[in-house]
Amino acid sequence: MSLFPAGISKPGPLRVGVVGAGFSGTAVAVHLLAALPAGSRVDLFERDARCGRGLAYGTSCPSHWLNVPAGGLALDPQQPEGFVLWLQQRFPGFAGGDFVPRMLLGQYLADELAAAEAAGRSRGVSLQRHRCEVLDLERDDEGYRVCGPGAPATTLDRLVLATGHLPPRPPVWPGADWQQPGFVADPGAAGWLDTVEREAELLVLGSGLSAVDVVLALQDRGHRGAITLLSRRGQWPQAHRDLADRPDPGASPAPLPDWSGLNRVRPMMRTLRQAAAEAAARGCDWRDVMARLRPEIPAAWQRLGERERRQFLRHVQPWWDSHRHRVAPGIAARLAALRASGLLHSAAGRLRQTEHRADGRIELLWDARGGGPARMTVDRVINCTGTSTDLRGGGSPLLARLHAKGWLQADPLGLGLQIDADLSVPGQAGLFYIGPMLKARDWEATAIPELRVHALRLAGALAGAVTAVTPTRSSPAACC
Repeated sequence: MSLFPAGISKPGPLRVGVVGAGFSGTAVAVHLLAALPAGSRVDLFERDARCGRGLAYGTSCPSHWLNVPAGGLALDPQQPEGFVLWLQQRFPGFAGGDFVPRMLLGQYLADELAAAEAAGRSRGVSLQRHRCEVLDLERDDEGYRVCGPGAPATTLDRLVLATGHLPPRPPVWPGADWQQPGFVADPGAAGWLDTVEREAELLVLGSGLSAVDVVLALQDRGHRGAITLLSRRGQWPQAHRDLADRPDPGASPAPLPDWSGLNRVRPMMRTLRQAAAEAAARGCDWRDVMARLRPEIPAAWQRLGERERRQFLRHVQPWWDSHRHRVAPGIAARLAALRASGLLHSAAGRLRQTEHRADGRIELLWDARGGGPARMTVDRVINCTGTSTDLRGGGSPLLARLHAKGWLQADPLGLGLQIDADLSVPGQAGLFYIGPMLKARDWEATAIPELRVHALRLAGALAGAVTAVTPTRSSPAACC
């Protein structure tokens, strides 16, 4: 087979395919247009009309804010001020510590891709956009070909899978039928918000960022009915710190927990708690500790054996997620006001059974955490349990097909894909993956600060160049 391994250049121009044009795919394409030799071509495959949006940044809701300050969100880690400069050119007054609507980042990514396309054209590297859904791949000695309705008959030297997040997988319990009226299996699907009456009582399964998005979108539409968020522990996302509450720049930095050599969850968490207490004594807080620790997390995760990882997922992940994946201060204030008004509630427990009543409402039986059975009657049940990583669940026909063919392997814990250190797919020369399913390998792999470093390194390797990138530590703004 003539496909060459990662890091070995093929003489002459290259044709590189990128499947998916969310953040990861767009970032890889931008860097490829700058790094590939003259005569090369980048083929970008995206089923939606707009590039750069993906699941996160394709929203049209102005209340869906970025969960990281603008100063931590540039596409290129070597130009960390890029997004803020883009904002300031269009909306004077924005600063790196500001939280902005997610749709603005989507437009920024689209503009960066257009600029990279023009710059690449001037040096003889072209971008070909294909609006089609890739359903399968074929491979021979010449390279890869994509398969699907409207897919071009073209051969690619190397191919990058950047398919992004998969839609949530609806939970199952007795009486659950997500096809029935009143059940919303995927809150990212179009149109369902228009069908919700303003006085409807709603149960939202989950209390993380997806649930927050649904609550805010409903409120923007004038929703007045009660909303209950049901999750196993009833935890809410913590808030980023307001800029006014940040430590003095001259203060001692927060301590960095020493996880070197640790390969068990319990001592790691004990060390983290001790560092948070020390940070508080220095005038900082746990957010500063989490920010300093973040670049160390992939190596620490890789030291954990499967048993320890399972312990983390069972006992620590809910706490970790609520502190790590925070909301903007303004969003936290809105949620607090809704809770104070009595329109928004949280409950801890597990849904046991549902039943449709004759009047069209849905009766719920659930087990309260630390208590007994409880009942509730609502008009809608909305699944906000978070994005899926199940390759067989139908969220991505392409990944499901490649998994069925044996090209892709899921990790034992169902967190994502088994991917090599250079982002190549094991056993498939010339095929690479970038995106949130790197969580299986690195844990901290779903957000822009990590993905943009992976994108730059991958593009450099694909172009046969040596790209030296130091993983960026969170900026002061990102610690808020």
